[in-house]
Amino acid sequence: MKELFKDWKVHLFCFLFVVAAELIGIRPFSFFGGKLTFSLLPMLYVLVFGIVLALLKVIPKKTMHMASPYIGIATMWLIAKLSTTIGPNLEAIIKAGPALILQEFGNLGTIFFSVPIAIFVFKMGRQTIGAGFSNSRESSLALVGSMYGLDSPEGQGVMGAYVTGTILGTIFCGLMASATIATGLFHPYAMAMAAGTGSASMMAAGMGPLVEAFPDMATEIQAYAATSNLLSTVDSLYLSLFLAIPITNWLYKVLKGDERHRKAKEQRAARRAAKQIEKSQTKEESGNLEDESPEPKPQVSYAGFWIMRGKILLISGVFAMIANWINTTRAGKPVPPAASALAIVLMLIPIVIGCLIDDGIKRVWPKNNFPAILWISVVAIMMGLPWFPGNQLFVAETAKIGVLPLCTPILAYAGVSIGKDLKSFKEQGLGIICTALMAFIGTYIGSAIIAQIILAATGVI
Repeated sequence: MKELFKDWKVHLFCFLFVVAAELIGIRPFSFFGGKLTFSLLPMLYVLVFGIVLALLKVIPKKTMHMASPYIGIATMWLIAKLSTTIGPNLEAIIKAGPALILQEFGNLGTIFFSVPIAIFVFKMGRQTIGAGFSNSRESSLALVGSMYGLDSPEGQGVMGAYVTGTILGTIFCGLMASATIATGLFHPYAMAMAAGTGSASMMAAGMGPLVEAFPDMATEIQAYAATSNLLSTVDSLYLSLFLAIPITNWLYKVLKGDERHRKAKEQRAARRAAKQIEKSQTKEESGNLEDESPEPKPQVSYAGFWIMRGKILLISGVFAMIANWINTTRAGKPVPPAASALAIVLMLIPIVIGCLIDDGIKRVWPKNNFPAILWISVVAIMMGLPWFPGNQLFVAETAKIGVLPLCTPILAYAGVSIGKDLKSFKEQGLGIICTALMAFIGTYIGSAIIAQIILAATGVI
């Protein structure tokens, strides 16, 4: 029992972060007379809490390392939740037509806009992968967290891009849509479909200038944007897993990202040596935030791994129910933990089955690169299909828990862990911000181009 609960500090910090962040709630900010708005979400606050407490040396370095593997386990709840929306919406996706479906491949334009900038201009390392393969919304966090870990270089990239999108994404998308309208290159329908490729707030920001510029098409613009947003929510996980991340890794290798990053680090080290910065002074300034030699991970038995996984799923699930309770209470429609407990139990079914499938496949095919979240998603989709027994109960109950409350515990564990990676974040900060903004441009322009071509080819415009 002592071994089982030796990480109690991790969960205590996470619990406090979740409750405090959800009590603060969503804080909207407006500019230019309310024409441009963005909101700070609880999941951003938990990262801030972690950074502040790390700088104050409140969170021990050992606790930071303990929290790292828990991030990927907590993401399983988010994957299960996102996948529950796919099965019930398959009919709508089929009816969406070729233009709305094919324009989703325009998201791959993200990669070719952002990755070269990250490598050639900012000499970024593998943070490029996380920041450059998508516009870094919730599904991207979950995917990278599962494949690489949010404390990896790729995880640092996607988290930095996510924060950039949270703070600047809405404003940037509104300005980008206005600038694109001024060029006259794209039909309003194509731009509406491109606006739907981000989060709901990004979609609203991109759709606003369109509705204002083309008021007679407002209904059609809203319909195209909303359907595109639905499709992006549904297919982004698979598009990223099977195309975007492999292409980003390939391009990073072709452009010699590791080599350029290594040379840039050597140059920085040489400049530091030239200024005769003493190693002891550097350690004194950075305190316990820098960790060059993390503690080796202990070997865990298969049964022990499942016990640890089950414990983290249980605790993070409880945190998600509490976050959901606070969130829904603030909205005037409270869903107490007792009311959402069945949703957690039902989402646990695809998680457990998906993990068992992943374990079985890895035993017979150890070199396969498919993450467990792929199988979790497949099972959750099947459980939401109209013909699946009990699908109505599954869909109705899981709807009681929102996506954002499920994100808060994930980022809370990341907040506990983030202190050990602050030095790397500091070195890559500006590069990640610029890479993320270029990713937004690539997603928008790539989707608009394909949508324009397909709409013209099918005679819609």
